[in-house]
Amino acid sequence: MKNYIKSIALSAFCLTSVAFTGCEDFLTEDPQSQYSADTFYKQDSDFEFAIAGVYAQQQGMFAYSGGAIRLPITRADELVVGAGYCDENDTFTDNGSGSVIPGYWNSLYSMIYRCNAILEKIDDVEFKDAKKKSNIKGEALVLRAWAYYNLGINFGGVPLIDKTLSTPETKKIARSTQTETLAFAANDFNAAVDLLPTEWTGNNLGRVTKYAAMAGLARLYMFQSDFSKAAPLLKSIIDSGKYAMADNYVDCFDDAFDNTEERVWEVQFMTGGLGEGNTFCASWLPAGYVGDFGPWPGSSASQPVSTDFVNAYEEGDLRKDASIVTNLVVGSEPKDDWYVKKFLKYTATPVNHDDFGYNMPIVRYTDVIMMYAECLNEAGYTADGEAFTLINKVRERAGLAPLTAATTPDQAAFRKAIMQERRVEFAFEGLRWWDLVRWDTALEVMNNFLKQSENKNGTYQMGSNDRKIYAIPTTEIDRYGDTSVMWQNPGY
Repeated sequence: MKNYIKSIALSAFCLTSVAFTGCEDFLTEDPQSQYSADTFYKQDSDFEFAIAGVYAQQQGMFAYSGGAIRLPITRADELVVGAGYCDENDTFTDNGSGSVIPGYWNSLYSMIYRCNAILEKIDDVEFKDAKKKSNIKGEALVLRAWAYYNLGINFGGVPLIDKTLSTPETKKIARSTQTETLAFAANDFNAAVDLLPTEWTGNNLGRVTKYAAMAGLARLYMFQSDFSKAAPLLKSIIDSGKYAMADNYVDCFDDAFDNTEERVWEVQFMTGGLGEGNTFCASWLPAGYVGDFGPWPGSSASQPVSTDFVNAYEEGDLRKDASIVTNLVVGSEPKDDWYVKKFLKYTATPVNHDDFGYNMPIVRYTDVIMMYAECLNEAGYTADGEAFTLINKVRERAGLAPLTAATTPDQAAFRKAIMQERRVEFAFEGLRWWDLVRWDTALEVMNNFLKQSENKNGTYQMGSNDRKIYAIPTTEIDRYGDTSVMWQNPGY
């Protein structure tokens, strides 16, 4: 995938970006040329370019300025709040304006339109290799499912569009419910599973697989607390024998281990000054930083790690030193704030701070076994059973003592242990906020967090569960001009 996506993604992005509406905005009033859409999708190589364009669109959302990972990190209790970045989403004062949240909406719909164009056209074209045709269809379905899943959890119910439409036609598609939106995504995930290979090799490493689709679907079911549906999917991934935990926690965040057994699904990046580098890795260092991680200038938009999170680590947890760092020299003085260093280990030296080769995880194998342990516990607590075995693998790698029936004597205690373990294992990977939402603890946790002195002493509050989702971008409300079709979410 490194070679595959990088060799054609830029060309594909240009070729497909004018093929259908929604590349910059969900709706646009400008007439769209249909030249590319009508003439481009004629042979199998066109679809290879087109699916690369979808991957390229997803890649942009995992950049420093994208919304896929920075929004949930700043929304949760991992960083000190009040810096005013990401549309004030960290203080729950976001309101549907700004640039990051509306930009994320637009990017997700652009991704959907790209997938729709592929799925509409592909059955009309004869491929030299029927397997390749099935694979690309599966990829388009998975990536469209991922986009609708993220729209559903971030914005609630959204318009469900499964074909390319004109602007007037699009304006007639009313919002669906969140349940309907997630069901649509689940159907796409399910439809993709049998179309995708169990693995890719060579230059295709990193393309989405059958097991990535299953992992995405399992995460959707976990979000809905539908553990009985998630469990068999997760078990199939485990039983496949194709994945394993990295030997060392730091290896999970090192470009030397991209596309290896810990990585079930990841977004591809590549160093080398080609414009395909990861801009996220060094973005958490403070501006003016001087130190050991490389000649990176840091960012004026960096936010320190919260004291609450620093204190979440157990004594001796190896993940702490692997994830965060303090006493960085800024200018000429060390700062006692803590900062994220988790993604700064590299083998291929970046050309600059926007050029890391590290792939961003969507689903790590450790997440698969942690989700499965949670499913087992929700199905029924078993003292020192399989769920204990799984969580203790994670704790052993972190240098911690195993959980036992004596220390974790019932289902509620094990559930609490899962919550703690997920918090530190997946720190700054964009999972913490969605875990709080699905556990229905976000309101309590965040209101208590925001009362702390370093978080403005309660100046800000989550307020209500309405803030589990974002406002619909005001630009979309205005474009529709019909609140019976596109209306604002409660609480905004």
